[in-house]
Amino acid sequence: MQFFILVIIICLFVFLYCVYLLAHDDFIFLRRDVTMERLFNIIFLGALVDLFFARLFYGLFDGKFIFSNPFVFLLFPYYPGLSLVGGVLGISAFIGFLAVRKKSTLPIGRMADFFSIAFLITLPVGFLGYFMFSEENISAMKAGSQAILYFVLFVIFLKFFLPRLLNGKFKEGTIALLFLVSFSVVNLISNAFVKVSILNYFNYFKNLENIFLLLVLLFSLAFMIRQENLSSTFLKPRSLLRGFGGFFFCVGSIPRRKKVLDLLSKLKDRRKK
Repeated sequence: MQFFILVIIICLFVFLYCVYLLAHDDFIFLRRDVTMERLFNIIFLGALVDLFFARLFYGLFDGKFIFSNPFVFLLFPYYPGLSLVGGVLGISAFIGFLAVRKKSTLPIGRMADFFSIAFLITLPVGFLGYFMFSEENISAMKAGSQAILYFVLFVIFLKFFLPRLLNGKFKEGTIALLFLVSFSVVNLISNAFVKVSILNYFNYFKNLENIFLLLVLLFSLAFMIRQENLSSTFLKPRSLLRGFGGFFFCVGSIPRRKKVLDLLSKLKDRRKK
């Protein structure tokens, strides 16, 4: 039996505690009558879906032997192999399923934002535990660098993005989309340094995991631009032309204003005389 299952359990408890700290006094959750018991039930159900997708995508990406026997597929503590990318895709699909339900009264976007922040703090614990207990060969530099990077992202999300959500500057769901963008970029860069040689870049784009990460990155950026109406600010040429036109008009009108002020001062001097 693999001792890495203990790391997964520890990560689950860290995730639950972080979600509790973020959500137990949240005004939106209290107004929607979302109790912590209901939220934890969703988390445990999502964890099962997450494990299933992590195992499924591990078989698609690396170990197709697990599909030869259903017991090999289900008994992952004895036949190790989980895909982090598959787990993120699975929980994203689970939250998307909750969002499209017509009878759902849950604040899905806000819940996904809190889940994303809590998941970020579990990633450093997971990478360090994977380095210590996994039988696979993984370099200390890779595990340590990814753990530090995800911890820095957790601090950024907690200190800078979460206050903007609570103040209403971010719409609900934006932090979750930012997490997907950050997660995709980090893993694409990590795969580029680990799995690609200088003369064999074509295989990088043939890798199925990288294709899924690229799709997640593009869709997350598209949804984030649509949700925050960033296209009206950055992608419309009219707004840019108006901004530049107003700037140059103000700059060009400075000499004219000086002339007007000089004329007014002369008229005041004449009246005094």
